Amino acid sequence: MGITDRRPALERLLSREKDSNPAGRAGKDKIKIGVVGLSAAAGVSFLAFSLARHIANMKKQMPALLEIGDGNENLSGWNYDAIGIDKRFSGRDYVSFYKNAAECRSINKLANMDEGINFALRVPSEAGIAPDLQQMTSLINNVSGDVIVCDVSARLSFGEAEEERQLACLKRLLQEMTLVLFVVNPLPAKLLGGHKRLAMIKEMETAAQDVLYVVNMYGRGVNKKELYDYLKPRERVTIGLAPADELYEAEFNCKNPYQMAGVKAAASAAIEAILGRAGVTP
Repeated sequence: MGITDRRPALERLLSREKDSNPAGRAGKDKIKIGVVGLSAAAGVSFLAFSLARHIANMKKQMPALLEIGDGNENLSGWNYDAIGIDKRFSGRDYVSFYKNAAECRSINKLANMDEGINFALRVPSEAGIAPDLQQMTSLINNVSGDVIVCDVSARLSFGEAEEERQLACLKRLLQEMTLVLFVVNPLPAKLLGGHKRLAMIKEMETAAQDVLYVVNMYGRGVNKKELYDYLKPRERVTIGLAPADELYEAEFNCKNPYQMAGVKAAASAAIEAILGRAGVTP
């Protein structure tokens, strides 16, 4: 199948029957899961998409997939293209949550529902729109859904030039979360490059923030002793290597990677453990 020959699945169309009341829980009752990486290329978006898909499959609670990224980063809109939002919403309006947040407009009851998920992803053309910390915090607490899965970009800057200020803003944002998932790429270079984020997460754990370490791409070649001596995680789960061919197939066909059998087999045990920890009941 070619890149331009993307046909919406029947289940995608049927899922729209459930979209008549998209608001979900009130702000204080929402379960908010922040997915953030120790470094770039940790698998944050992969995990966020998988969580949203698993929750939707449970058919009991409405997940929102909220992308939290810097308006000026080069990767703006990558998730939008990867999941094929333009094809999914062909003939339908797609709500710009970023634009509404930046303009301080109400997002009450607004939703981009498809396959049981409220997609709150940045549109590629919105690269210059960057809500500030207060606006983004409001978006997290008011976007429609029962479980808000926040895909937190590794390049988030909040308009701050200094790394210390960026980390301070990130820390403040993550404090809004019911559960923080700290996603780790176990390659040594990635571990060393993320030492400042690791220190921030340790501070948050000390302050009683609920944090779960997620070691992604976990395989036989990983030196487990060195990895855990460095991270010193209080609690952790692991996700094995997902089949690369299935990841390619999913994106070429506008599918959530968690819909692929091999990917689901690699991630499902960790996903269930994560959701249980966050209080998302099956």
